[in-house]
Amino acid sequence: MSVELNRKHSIVYFSDIVGYTKLMGKNEDEAFDLVTQNLRVHSEIMSKYNGQIIKELGDGILGTFETAEEALLASIEIQKIWIQEGKLELRIGLHCGEIIYDHGDVFGDAVNIAARIQGIGIPSCVIFSDKVLPLIEHKTEFTYNKLGKFELKNVEKDISLFALTNPPCSRPERKDLLKNAANQKQSTWMFWTAAIISTTLVLFLIYSLIWNDYTWEKEKSVAVLPFTNTVANQDQAFFAEGLTEDIINHVTKLEKVKVIDKAAVYEFQDSQIPIDSIASILDVSTIVQGSIQWIGDNIRISIEMIDPVENKTLWTETYNREVRDIFKVQAEIASKIADILNYKLSSTEKEQISKEQTVSFDAYELYLKGKESYSNFSEKNTYDAIGFYKEAIEIDPNYASAYTGLADSYARLDYFGEGSNWLDSSLAASEKALSIDPQLEDAFKSRGSVFYYKGQLEYAQMSFEKALVLNPNLSGAIGNLATVYMTQGKLAEALKYQQKSASLNPTNFVPFQITGWIYRLLNHPNEAIDWLQKANSLTFDPVTSEQIAYTYLSQNKKKEALEQIDLILAQDDKSDYNLSSAGFIAFMAEEMDLAFPYLNEAYQLNPEMKNDKSHPTPIVLAYIYLQNQNKTEAESLINPAIEVRLSAVQATEQDFNIWLDLAQLEALKNNGSKVVEYLNQAYKNGFRDDFYISRNPILKPFLNDPGVQNIVNQILDKRFESNKQLVSNQLIMK
Repeated sequence: MSVELNRKHSIVYFSDIVGYTKLMGKNEDEAFDLVTQNLRVHSEIMSKYNGQIIKELGDGILGTFETAEEALLASIEIQKIWIQEGKLELRIGLHCGEIIYDHGDVFGDAVNIAARIQGIGIPSCVIFSDKVLPLIEHKTEFTYNKLGKFELKNVEKDISLFALTNPPCSRPERKDLLKNAANQKQSTWMFWTAAIISTTLVLFLIYSLIWNDYTWEKEKSVAVLPFTNTVANQDQAFFAEGLTEDIINHVTKLEKVKVIDKAAVYEFQDSQIPIDSIASILDVSTIVQGSIQWIGDNIRISIEMIDPVENKTLWTETYNREVRDIFKVQAEIASKIADILNYKLSSTEKEQISKEQTVSFDAYELYLKGKESYSNFSEKNTYDAIGFYKEAIEIDPNYASAYTGLADSYARLDYFGEGSNWLDSSLAASEKALSIDPQLEDAFKSRGSVFYYKGQLEYAQMSFEKALVLNPNLSGAIGNLATVYMTQGKLAEALKYQQKSASLNPTNFVPFQITGWIYRLLNHPNEAIDWLQKANSLTFDPVTSEQIAYTYLSQNKKKEALEQIDLILAQDDKSDYNLSSAGFIAFMAEEMDLAFPYLNEAYQLNPEMKNDKSHPTPIVLAYIYLQNQNKTEAESLINPAIEVRLSAVQATEQDFNIWLDLAQLEALKNNGSKVVEYLNQAYKNGFRDDFYISRNPILKPFLNDPGVQNIVNQILDKRFESNKQLVSNQLIMK
């Protein structure tokens, strides 16, 4: 599951507020306000010059730029703002080199060197290295002074530095920088002092662990691995899986404990991978594993909680109980996990953990069989699940979770094409569950899913949000809510929840794919590529490669974009799904001779796509036919596509994809007013992809239309707001 490191040459930018510590000592509130303002200024200016803020470091900013010219123009503008304001003074350092991008952070010598360059500067200066100079020597708008070579702390070779002298930047002299560089070296004694203190603390910690009671101080995170059935009885195999999931569900009710989703832990069922490796893949600090053994009418549950890094058993227990006590055992296990993690349960959490859905073990057994059947994704197994849930309800008519299982199963029948009435049956089952237990988070999640399928996004959002109020770690609701937010155009909120979904389900490619997609929409190409490549390393999906290609095209990297086609076609699956993605990439790269064979073959494999409201392949094919003067073939695709989409928007107006397709179809008919009307509808319903307008050959002819320009500008404004919201959220989290 490893991903090749994303390396590239970039301009590394470091800025720092001069005298910030002194300012903090005088007035902490004012100092914090200035840091917030500084972050806002950097966000606005760096975005203007295609720069990216990587992270905020107290009073400093680390960022990157694609070009030296943009980095220097941004630096001048940032200095100008603060010199005019007179509220604070900045030092700025720039260096060029290879850096590694990894999950929104950057690493490498270039980062360290840029920080050291900034550190020896004077107030209001912009200092850059000799690696930056060749990139701007032909740019006459920049003026600078040569300062000579400098020995910088923890930098192997001396570096030649230059000071930008464009107004209003200050003009440092070599002696000023030499003095500051000397001060950098003198600070080494602080390192050794810190090292001695750290060593003392480590020795104290060792003493505490050996001779005193241990208190958990690491991250509060846990993965409950699949329990094993020690008696090889396949008739009871479902019980181990059901018990595992129920324990996971109990622990997820601990709000501030990260609990890995069942789907992720079942990747390691019967695995020979070492425990510490599993913990590393799932990014957790503790592992829980156990076994189940039936002894007549009794059940024995053995459980162990491990610190995999230190290879230390934190807790072990064996429960010998009658089967009817299984529900109490689940609550005891969840409470004990909280206790080991040094987590104090709130009264609400205690109530949620101890709540029993049924008093009948027979009903519970049928419920677990229903869940096992539902987990086997097929139409037959879905009907089997419905049968088991109904039997459980016959035994216990107040079994709310069984009604939730029914709701999920009914909704799946709609997926299998058994008729849309099943969605109404699903809603009725969810409502029944909530009438029995108004605090059942899974019922709200089920209800939210049906509202989403129906296109009623506001109701879906409210249901998922309610589920997460009751259980903040409910993985399915987190991912679904993120998707709703993205569909509504609420990109900052969507990103937050998709990243949390990825952390709870780190073996599922979907949250990584959508996180990368959102970063592309927000114009963060490095982060987008990083997350998308991670998604493809988990499970290859052509849509992921499609998004990678669009990210490259947005950077005018056509060669890299087209390479994604080869990756898609290298897969064994030559389905219309894969061929369409390959065709879309070529189409957006304006390589029509390359696009047509893929799209045409996809259409031949699935000609019914012309009657599918969600399939854009016929639209792109129609464009190519028109370019080749084949109007008859084009119209045979355009007319059905318009008809099916106009019918669809009568049922729901909230799917921006339908409006976007209608805009493209009207563009093919050269109907500019309808293009603007439908793009406006797409924007109002959450469309936030300016790339898909500006780089789309179908819509390009309409880019100069004032109405289309207005829509693009609105999308850019929304992007700016979302990026500010992201920066603000990061600052608050710090």
